[in-house]
Amino acid sequence: MIEYRPFQNSDPPQLVKLWRSCQLGRGAADYFSTDALESLVFSQPYFDRNGLIVACSENEIVGFVHAGFGPNEEQTTLSHDIGIVCMVMVAPSFRRQGVGRKLIERSEAYLRENGAKSIQAGMADPMDPFYHGLYGGSRPAGVLESDSGAVLFFEAIGYQPGIKQLIFQRSFSPDADPVNFQIINLRRKVELVTGTDLDKPTWWWSTRYGRFDTIQFQLKLKEDKRPIAKVTVVGLDFYLPKWQERAIGFLQLEVDEDHRQQGYGQLLLLEVIRHLREEMITLGEVHAPDADPIICSTLQRAGFATVDTGVIYHRSE
Repeated sequence: MIEYRPFQNSDPPQLVKLWRSCQLGRGAADYFSTDALESLVFSQPYFDRNGLIVACSENEIVGFVHAGFGPNEEQTTLSHDIGIVCMVMVAPSFRRQGVGRKLIERSEAYLRENGAKSIQAGMADPMDPFYHGLYGGSRPAGVLESDSGAVLFFEAIGYQPGIKQLIFQRSFSPDADPVNFQIINLRRKVELVTGTDLDKPTWWWSTRYGRFDTIQFQLKLKEDKRPIAKVTVVGLDFYLPKWQERAIGFLQLEVDEDHRQQGYGQLLLLEVIRHLREEMITLGEVHAPDADPIICSTLQRAGFATVDTGVIYHRSE
């Protein structure tokens, strides 16, 4: 008989064991300790044990679902308008027995009892309260298509696919650098500047990325030192055992409005890659909405290629 209950402090070792047994695909970290869950999930100021529901068989955890909420518009506190099914998994030997469906039902009840007017499955910025650095790569990006079991599960229980995030990666090998005379000319006009101080990070940013080492890179015009493009880089240390690569994630790529579609976004990425190559970083990942052809084209011109897709699912009423 399966028992369903909220999270208890003694659960983390079994949750890590369950995670490893589920083989979640290329986009899920592996071989991490309970300390990672403590730092990235349980210690979040908005973690609620009632939102993490486990399924037990004879005191063994055989499944869990984790539900939560995203931020308000100002990103200063939580908003309960949209509920998020952040993560769900069931041990392989207990699948197709209704365990996953019952976990989802309990998570939906939790979300609605706490004010959710709608529910989505899969996390993507800014609706991504947990599991940064552990699922999704550079950031959570919905339900990954490489996690095929999860995709089939959500569609089978009545969730409908919505917004998609494309996941791009590229090797930092010099052989992958494109040859582009426009980039050579632009490089003469700018300089790359680094720093660890982000531009007024919000509470929401700090709760998730404040737990990682991040660096912001800027392109500044040489003539007046004006910044025209910036991107933040975060380390993906938990993926080293699985990917066998020293990887980083690119976040918040922005180009000043007056300098867009002139090659500066591509140049910034290439300059950061050249810089990090000297630090023995070998792989970079960045996400982009599939509905944004400009950023997708910029990434492709910088040598990135799609390796996965993340999908946000919504409960059909």
